[in-house]
Amino acid sequence: MADNQESGQEKTLAPSQRRLDQAREEGRVARSRDLSGAVATFACVAALALAGAGIADRAMTWMKTAFATAAGTAAVTRDDAMLLKSLNEVLADALLAIAPILAAGMAAGILGSIGLGGLVLSGKALGPDFSRLSPLKGFGRIFSLAGLGELGKSILKVLVLGGVAGLLVWHGSQGWLALVLPSPPRALAELGGMLSNHALVLAGALFVIAAADVPLQWWNHHKNLRMTFEEARQENKETEGDPHVKGRIRQLQRDRARSRMMQAVLTADVVVTNPTHYAVALKYDDKRMGAPRVVAKGTDGVAARIRELAGQHKVAVLESPRLARALYRHADIDQEVPVALYRAVAQVLAHVYQLRDYVSGPPPELQPVEIPAGWDPLDDAPLRRGGRA
Repeated sequence: MADNQESGQEKTLAPSQRRLDQAREEGRVARSRDLSGAVATFACVAALALAGAGIADRAMTWMKTAFATAAGTAAVTRDDAMLLKSLNEVLADALLAIAPILAAGMAAGILGSIGLGGLVLSGKALGPDFSRLSPLKGFGRIFSLAGLGELGKSILKVLVLGGVAGLLVWHGSQGWLALVLPSPPRALAELGGMLSNHALVLAGALFVIAAADVPLQWWNHHKNLRMTFEEARQENKETEGDPHVKGRIRQLQRDRARSRMMQAVLTADVVVTNPTHYAVALKYDDKRMGAPRVVAKGTDGVAARIRELAGQHKVAVLESPRLARALYRHADIDQEVPVALYRAVAQVLAHVYQLRDYVSGPPPELQPVEIPAGWDPLDDAPLRRGGRA
């Protein structure tokens, strides 16, 4: 909180998944003590209601055995060791009897505890946190929104449990008065049944409090993990990298790709130009290719560089504006030319082969190259990229 005040920023952004994962690794997840308490209490009460009669019978047996053993031992030997041994046996028997209830409570408490935030095994959560020993921070937690929420929950518990208990006493008043009529053993049995039912209802009422606490704890957990704009920007930089570095990497990748493309110009058969704005280099090898391929293309400055390299390495440069624009628009680098442009490209390559065989006399002129309507981007209704005639 102090860091936020010093930076002048408030935590207004929802926590990212990375922040939630980091908090989970540190053992900070949403927990509801009321949920785990309600589940554990209800499980213990239910187990006690099911096994209560058997425990009561065994308790009477323990008491009789304990008193008889103690009296006999005291009268005969007055051996304190024997008294302690008998007492230990009785206590061990009692613990075995109530062990299922304790086990049910522990298992239910664990399940209720991990029900909201899930199972988390973190060594950081076991380490000491000396910041919790600060009295100032303690007072701050008491008078914070979380502290007010805990106060509200305590008041809600009193109201809910007190109201439910009052209703149980009010509606069961006739049953309480009727306990004076039967014999003591029967009255005790009926009293045990009534208490078990009332305890189950009260334990069930705890779920009302847990239902209010679960969303509150979830909201508090996410509120504590909110981020400032600076934290979000820093996290984005850490996860996706510095934008400047990423831009530099992309620039280097483009430079390498352009360098490879320019090297491919040296192996091209012909460069078709606009003549100034577009340049597309074509190569055809009838032994390895099914159709001519585009090995380089570009506009403006890149086109000028392609023409320059072609001139330096004696690669034929032919001017065919419509074909150059169509190839640039519809053909990718290292891809075969579209089928619709086969005829036009074949005408250009045939002219290049004629120039190679030229010996004397005026060189042959390239006849006008016709391409299908719509393939030139300057046509009234150009085809979409990758279209076919």
